[in-house]
Amino acid sequence: MGVTIRPAREADAEAIAGVHVETWRYAYAGLLPQEVLDGLSRRRQTRRWRRAIRDPQAELGQVFVAEDGGIAGFGSASREAGEITTLYVRPDAQRRGIGRMLFHHMAEFLEGPVSLWVLDGNPAAGFYERLGGCPGVHATVERWGRELGRTRYCWPAVSVRS
Repeated sequence: MGVTIRPAREADAEAIAGVHVETWRYAYAGLLPQEVLDGLSRRRQTRRWRRAIRDPQAELGQVFVAEDGGIAGFGSASREAGEITTLYVRPDAQRRGIGRMLFHHMAEFLEGPVSLWVLDGNPAAGFYERLGGCPGVHATVERWGRELGRTRYCWPAVSVRS
C-alpha cells in the first residue's frame, strides 16, 4: 500500500496523539527532562490535536497526516507564519520517505519560503539538512525548568520543490 498525505480529520486526533507521544519519547530522550516524556498523555494530546484540526487558523496551522494503512506520521503548517510547526513520523516508519513526503506536501501548502525550528540535539537536524535546509537563527526558550536551544532552518520556496 502506498503512502497518502491528506488533511487531518477530527477522527484522526487519537492516532495523531499516539504518534506524537511515541515520537517525542523516542526523539527527545536525553534532550528533555525524563519526567516530561513520562508525563506525556495520549488523552491530553488527543484533545490538543482535535482542537488544532478544528481550527487550522490557530497557532499550529493546517494539520496533515501520512497514511500507510494507519497514521504513520503527521505535520502541521502555518501559512500565516510561513512555517512548518510540527513534523513527526513513527519511529518504526522512519527512513521510508514518509517525512520527506510530508515535508514537501506542507512546503507546497505554504506557497513560499519555509522555515521550521529544531531543538538542539534533535537527530532530525540531519534530515532537514539533507532536504536542503540552512540552519539560521539560534535561540533559546525556557521550558520545564530548562533553557533549551533551538535552530531555525530555512528554505527558499524554489529549492523546496526540487
